[in-house]
Amino acid sequence: MPNVKAKTILIGDDDFQYVNWLRATLEKEGYNVVWAQNAAEVMAKISAKPTAVIMDFMRGQSIGIELCRELRNLPEFKHLPIIMLTRKREDADEAAGLEVGADDYIHKSVSNRVLSARLRNVLKRNGSIETESPENEPTEVRIGDMVINRQTHSVSLKGKDVFFPRKEFELLWLLAANKGKVFSREILLRRVWGESVYVTDRTVDVHICKIRQRLGEFGQENLETIKGVGYRIKA
Repeated sequence: MPNVKAKTILIGDDDFQYVNWLRATLEKEGYNVVWAQNAAEVMAKISAKPTAVIMDFMRGQSIGIELCRELRNLPEFKHLPIIMLTRKREDADEAAGLEVGADDYIHKSVSNRVLSARLRNVLKRNGSIETESPENEPTEVRIGDMVINRQTHSVSLKGKDVFFPRKEFELLWLLAANKGKVFSREILLRRVWGESVYVTDRTVDVHICKIRQRLGEFGQENLETIKGVGYRIKA
């Protein structure tokens, strides 16, 4: 499982409305976000050494191609992950961005799920995201009268076994092993279904509903919906 561990993303963009959407998307994924409105601010705030930079061309300002080139010429930022995020669609612009050292070039019409996946891929290639070893995770979780065992793929409630299909079990395990932590639908989709399978947010809602039904009163009381955010097992 990827673990961002509060990585910091520096956004260089003067489109306030778009930055608000981008900030919300990244913060749901667990990133810290720093915003710079122009090239000078980017250079001032980059001294804090963010994990990655996402920058726009910013309506003709020297922040896209030229700033990327400038950063790549500085030894301390030679390997800094840089993503260009823009409304420009011309192949020549994309080629120019990649030629000066951008790690990826993404159009602003991209969905939040695709944006998050491509950012993670850039960070993985750079070594900025660690892969957690399954051996570090517990094999059994106990919450009140519920016991979940990952090795035997079993769930018992008040001493009685409760059957769970694979995806429901994986969802329940992820939430229970991180008791108290809220997971967005996007993260649950990624963790349980993976990057290569297309399913909608509604899929998560349906599976959560089935988990609650299987767990009865325990599920109704402990599997919480955090409105506008996601789901968690109550701490």
